[in-house]
Amino acid sequence: MNRLRKPALCSALGLLSIGVAAQAQIAIETKPSATKDVVSPATNVVQVSGLVVTGDSLSPLPYCTVFRARDRRGTMTDIRGFFSLPALEGDTLEFSSVGYVPQQTTIPAGGELGRVNLVQPMGRDTVNMSDAFVYPWPSKERFKKEFLALGLPNQGLNPGWEADMDPIDVYDRLIEVGRDGQSTATDVLSSQAIQAGYSGQAPPVNLLNPVAWAKFLQALRAGELKRQ
Repeated sequence: MNRLRKPALCSALGLLSIGVAAQAQIAIETKPSATKDVVSPATNVVQVSGLVVTGDSLSPLPYCTVFRARDRRGTMTDIRGFFSLPALEGDTLEFSSVGYVPQQTTIPAGGELGRVNLVQPMGRDTVNMSDAFVYPWPSKERFKKEFLALGLPNQGLNPGWEADMDPIDVYDRLIEVGRDGQSTATDVLSSQAIQAGYSGQAPPVNLLNPVAWAKFLQALRAGELKRQ
């Protein structure tokens, strides 16, 4: 009986030793390498608030872009030149505005309160252009003569009322096109105003009203007055 148990016990011990060795190998492989970079301790977050002003008159500069150079995220100054955004100690803030030289500043330690206040002046970006010489014309008559001699083409700048148009043709085209919403709304509001003005009394007779006659003739031509 003991002879039968001894081989089984040896097999169990062998399997146990193999399992322990495998776990040790896995632990060695999963252990972080000593050659990897060591993660630096977390940097403190500070709330940066400040004012962006012009360098010459110290006037508030509105709508100036303020962003972190680390992740290109930031904010914009308000109408009074004020801004506020979170950042890390040691971050670099970039200030940019049209017509001004871009500026950079490094965020110092925020202390116990974790706040940093700063005033950032912005210098104007001056661009020197080459000289331009403007010579006057000798006289007004000479200018008129030279201007007409250019022969500039008429690119449709003349208004439509200067052209020769038949009023009846214009009226027919307006009838075909129809009225838009603004024209219809104006007509309805005008009609309501007239009704309100004659409220409580008889409306005037439209025998001499040309608009009423035009509507009557239009309805007559369209056959709207025929008996059913």
